[in-house]
Amino acid sequence: MKTGILLSLLVFFSVITWGQEYGAGKEISAIEVVGTGEMEVVPDEIFISFTLKERFEGKTKIEIESQEKELKKRLMKLEIDLNDLQLSDAASDYIKIKRKKSDVIASKDYILKVKTTNEIAKVFELLDEIDAFNANIQRVDHSEIEKFKNEVKMIAIKAAKIKATNLLTAIGETIGKPLLIQERETYEDQPLFRKTALMVNMAMDAAGNQEEALPEIGFQKIKLRYTVFARFAIK
Repeated sequence: MKTGILLSLLVFFSVITWGQEYGAGKEISAIEVVGTGEMEVVPDEIFISFTLKERFEGKTKIEIESQEKELKKRLMKLEIDLNDLQLSDAASDYIKIKRKKSDVIASKDYILKVKTTNEIAKVFELLDEIDAFNANIQRVDHSEIEKFKNEVKMIAIKAAKIKATNLLTAIGETIGKPLLIQERETYEDQPLFRKTALMVNMAMDAAGNQEEALPEIGFQKIKLRYTVFARFAIK
């Protein structure tokens, strides 16, 4: 796993205040700063959405159940855990339709989790072979994302303390205990997932013509950014 950590000590606002902080009956001088922590994480969970639809081959109706059985069989050959295959919420419509009308052409929506870009290429190729519809990369994530978020928070808090210390040192003062720490968390969505899915399809087309191993396709990293507003006493 590759992660990139950028510790940002530059902040939007930094104000030294001599305000109305009171402790033990006396006014406390304080400094206010904003600390920022950032991290980029390579995703290890890629969620592929797709649809299976009932269809006719000649006069024979290909039921979704038989398509799903074939799908699972071939996923097992690719050594992909079937526990990572789930129905999406929209699949409830399929059940309602089938209960009301036995002759209607229905569909089921699925979400499959894979772990590598090579698995993505294999799955997209499989979905094409079984005539799945609307195959796309829905989102990416990381199995330890909460751990990384906590690390970014610690980076931001340390950054705030370092900045306050440096500012006070410049004017001959010393940082005291923290009086207030307020979190300001943001999580940046990635705008290029659909583009990446298109790259996978293009790679599969090229591989079909040249009989070469599919190249490893890189994903845009998940960007985590966390800021804290902190107020420290001045000794």
